Amino acid sequence: MDEDQYLNAVQAAEYLGVKRQRIYQLADEGVIGRKIAGYLVFTRQELDAYRNQPKDKGGRPKKDRAK
Repeated sequence: MDEDQYLNAVQAAEYLGVKRQRIYQLADEGVIGRKIAGYLVFTRQELDAYRNQPKDKGGRPKKDRAK
């Protein structure tokens, strides 16, 4: 891959529209990113793949109304 295809954490956060801390959290979890020569780098392809994953809506489960 070309060097200009890699993004740093600040660029990755800007690309995804999240805070830099979230990028580091995802990298620690092994979801995105890799270390090259001691630097944490990301590709647009892996960021797009992460962005396009189905997301859990979270929140409280719906109440069962059947009684």
